[in-house]
Amino acid sequence: MRPRRMRHLALVVLGDLFASLAAGQSRPDSARAGLSWDFAVEVPDASVGHAVEGFVTPPVVLDVRRIRAYVRDPRFERMRQLEGDIRAADAIYVRSLEIGGYDIARALVLALFATLEHRNLPLRLPLAGIVTLPLTFEGEDNFDARVRNLPRMLYGDSPAGEHGDRDKLQHFFGSASVAYSTASSDVAQTTGDLVEWGEASVVQGGVDDPRDRRANAQGGMFGHDLVYLKTMLPSDYLRLPVP
Repeated sequence: MRPRRMRHLALVVLGDLFASLAAGQSRPDSARAGLSWDFAVEVPDASVGHAVEGFVTPPVVLDVRRIRAYVRDPRFERMRQLEGDIRAADAIYVRSLEIGGYDIARALVLALFATLEHRNLPLRLPLAGIVTLPLTFEGEDNFDARVRNLPRMLYGDSPAGEHGDRDKLQHFFGSASVAYSTASSDVAQTTGDLVEWGEASVVQGGVDDPRDRRANAQGGMFGHDLVYLKTMLPSDYLRLPVP
């Protein structure tokens, strides 16, 4: 690891330690009595159809359903309102780790699918015109419930209102996944830049958004550093300025 990255990682670790100590002193236990990020979201189904589905459906698809069910659960929303959106982003990643058997690469992919904010992607293609690419096959009610619960106030300059920055975690976890799998934040940055260029050039209504680029860069740093220190959390990077 380059010296600059080592210094950055050391600062993140120290900052996280002080933030954790401060949070522990300022948050009374009574404020969250009876609530926890760690809750079960699945009820075992003994039907034959469910058993057959478990054999024929790829495990990653089942895992995506589990993490999406976690995010849309009313208990997740209650904890998000109580503890804040930054900690909710951490909770999505930690639960993705648990569901993915603590395989970091798998967890980052699950977190990406858990935070996808677009149902469809309208593309402007030469000759073909507008072609709509589906990004999820969730039922409409499930999709809407999950998106409503996504963390949205992730930055000091997050826009007020219903939407806020709830689309930024898909950029963050997407870049983190690329950076971790390649062990390179530079590759993640290049990929993020290409995505932004493509969004502005090919996606109907898309723009090259500097705020998306910030989330891409932070996610790239997160994924790169996870290669060396497995205990990092999204909150360690969402609070950092992009160099």
